[in-house]
Amino acid sequence: MPYPFAQLALLLVLLAPTARAQVFSPSSGPDSEAAAAGPTAPSSKEEAPLRVAVLAFEANASARDSATGVTSLITGRLAEAPRLWVVSQRDVEASLDDAQRRQLADLKTSCERGACLKDLSTLTGARFVVIGRVDRFGDSYLLSANLLDTEREESLSKPRAESPEADTLFPTVYAIADALVAELVAPGVTQGARPLIGGAPMVGGGGLSLGLRINNNFVDKLANFNPGADLEVGYWFHPEWLGFVQVGFSYLRSDTAGAEGGLNVLPSVVGARHYHNVEKSLRPYWGFGLGVQLSFGDFGIFQSTGPLPTVVGFLGLEYLIAGHVGVQLEAGTNVAQAVLGLAESKLGDGLNLDLNLGIAYHF
Repeated sequence: MPYPFAQLALLLVLLAPTARAQVFSPSSGPDSEAAAAGPTAPSSKEEAPLRVAVLAFEANASARDSATGVTSLITGRLAEAPRLWVVSQRDVEASLDDAQRRQLADLKTSCERGACLKDLSTLTGARFVVIGRVDRFGDSYLLSANLLDTEREESLSKPRAESPEADTLFPTVYAIADALVAELVAPGVTQGARPLIGGAPMVGGGGLSLGLRINNNFVDKLANFNPGADLEVGYWFHPEWLGFVQVGFSYLRSDTAGAEGGLNVLPSVVGARHYHNVEKSLRPYWGFGLGVQLSFGDFGIFQSTGPLPTVVGFLGLEYLIAGHVGVQLEAGTNVAQAVLGLAESKLGDGLNLDLNLGIAYHF
């Protein structure tokens, strides 16, 4: 028996270091198991790229040749950004049949918010869709883009920029693209479609406008206080141009002996405003209007003056709040009244100045 026992003792001595190493090995503890598992992988939501479809930009006749290049530049610029997976309209249409392509063309020009954006997402396979327009007027180019979020069913950003000549078109296009990238990658950090106050607002282009204005008419040889009000309905037929129809009421008084009383003036005007710096909150404008005004009341011996022409010109400033509400301050003059007056005797002719304070809502 001594011999087998000696062999067993020798075997235990040889195996002891191995067992000790296994017990105290750093790799056997729970902490090492967690370390071996490595850092927690980021969620798939964080890693998933944002899919963006850039559709071909619309254009007027003189900018049609440039629209394709502008669309390609914006597509390429967005494709360079991290976290963006960009597809072009050609990529989208490759998997569509003729009926779906016609539907895509209709949605591209008619859908900017609401449930129709879900259809746009289904056709493009993207959550975000970029549409836009290029207009050329002489040597100048006006670029406008619209970033649509099909999930939230609304527009996120509407950057616009003007290029005074063809040589500056490239940096203008890149400025538009960079604004889109900023909104996609870091929403809320840079300008958005609807800032609270200040910043780049959502501006006109294919929308309605409703306004109310109060005014005072300074008329030569009449009283200094002649209050009035106008109701206005407008339509943005161009990103920088607003056509409008105004109907109003003014009460003109006279302090001249023999001309006591007041004259009720009902003007109606059709006109247009041209806005500058439309991408900013504070934007000057100028415009003109044509129409007629009816006058009646007790102004001395004049009981009624009948319809008279109206030719107005004006300058103003508008400050846009929250992308929709515009506060306007405007000064204008009625050229026809300055020449013809308010009655057959030319009462009220000469210098006249209208000061207007208005508020407008841009839909």
